Amino acid sequence: MNLSGQSTIQTQNAVFNNTINTFPSSSERATGTKRGSAEDVRFREFIAARAVRSASFDAAERGDPPKCLADTRIAVQDSLIAWRSNSKAGPVRLISGWAGTGKTTIAQTMAEYWEQQGQLAGSFFFSRSSKEKSRVDCVCDTILHQFLQTFGVDVDVGHLYGRGITWTVLFGVLVSTSRSLPLPVVIVIDGLDECSNTNHQATFLRQIIESLDRLGSSFKFLISCRPERHLENVFNQFTHQLGPSYRIYLGQSPEDHGDIQTFFRVSFDRICQDRRDDGAMSITDGPWPSRKQLGALVDRASGQFIFAATVVEFVDDENEDPVEMLNLVLEQRTSSFEAIDQLYLVILKRVGMTLDKSDKSLERRQLMQNLIMHVNYEPSSSLAIADFWFEKEVTINILVKHLRALLIRPTDADSQNSQNVIQFRHKSFHDFFVRPSASHDSHPFSLAEMNPVPKFFFSLRRYAGIAASLPGSDDPHCLSL
Repeated sequence: MNLSGQSTIQTQNAVFNNTINTFPSSSERATGTKRGSAEDVRFREFIAARAVRSASFDAAERGDPPKCLADTRIAVQDSLIAWRSNSKAGPVRLISGWAGTGKTTIAQTMAEYWEQQGQLAGSFFFSRSSKEKSRVDCVCDTILHQFLQTFGVDVDVGHLYGRGITWTVLFGVLVSTSRSLPLPVVIVIDGLDECSNTNHQATFLRQIIESLDRLGSSFKFLISCRPERHLENVFNQFTHQLGPSYRIYLGQSPEDHGDIQTFFRVSFDRICQDRRDDGAMSITDGPWPSRKQLGALVDRASGQFIFAATVVEFVDDENEDPVEMLNLVLEQRTSSFEAIDQLYLVILKRVGMTLDKSDKSLERRQLMQNLIMHVNYEPSSSLAIADFWFEKEVTINILVKHLRALLIRPTDADSQNSQNVIQFRHKSFHDFFVRPSASHDSHPFSLAEMNPVPKFFFSLRRYAGIAASLPGSDDPHCLSL
């Protein structure tokens, strides 16, 4: 497939060499098929082969994705439920907000709710940590595969053979089957800004909006993304079509701050109960954290749920005293960094202090940076990372454990899943890591400040084809020799 230089995004012409995926000539095509016929089965198998199953809201590869805590985000959830059921409401709702404000959490929660109600047509959760999920060319195939699986409708596939599955084709199928659906139904697209090519992001979004008239009020889209300029420009071009209230902006409302306070309170109560029972928590006078400490944390979060979640992960270290760990976070009073960046610095410095206690402190510190660089460009299993850097897997696992507030590591239960890789907990840590050294908020843990020798080694193996294909190859912060 070639996307460059095209004004629209199309999948490659569907011609294959195997029996299942070879389309018949026009003279052989049926004008219509019923579910269960040989032609229908072949078409569904073709779509299933192209679908990115790990991009679905309920994909096993996503593990236990974040969902809204009870009694949080109530207003947002209620407004989205009302929007779906209102035939006069616009066809698109945009969840907008900067990193860590809870966009994916809300998208996940609503996708689960609508699926339970039989009102979800399909979902695609973009992720820059995955090659397949950071591209747009299989989104339509994935949505169509989910739609056919969920509703089991009869589809006239004769006109689809030999054509790429574009939004026009997908919408044609949806409209032709709409009479048998519990209308309206919703398609959830999360993290569009995590597609690796910004031009494709804008073209993809424009295609959806330009095709909405064909759907009427039968189908709606919930889209979440950062308010990046190139995406904002597309939305602004279609304000008249989307309506005045299509956007839900996260991170600024009093409800956001109240929800973060609830999250902190519930999480710290759990930590208190668990850690006091095992004797790992120092005794404090009065409630912990204090009202003043809790207020300071909520203020620093500034509407970023990722700040709150990272603080909780850092404090809830089974090998450390939670009171001491929280004090480390609260001691950082002044900095040129945003609160989340300052928190990342605190965590990395703390891990560095822990590594300094080992016999090979310098080697371990360097390996920590190598591990972060590797995961940034090629999320991999601990075994693959260990083999790449000629280290023992147990050493990598120890480092991942120290960095648990920043990295997601595979669980034993998922160890048989080949897609289960170590990756960043949140894209904001990628932003923190690749920050140029010339910026006003540069730091010693950035990629730009790394020892050039391991950078050269990693780049050499990467471009020589020894390393796996990296999803960050289109990233403007890609390593340079």
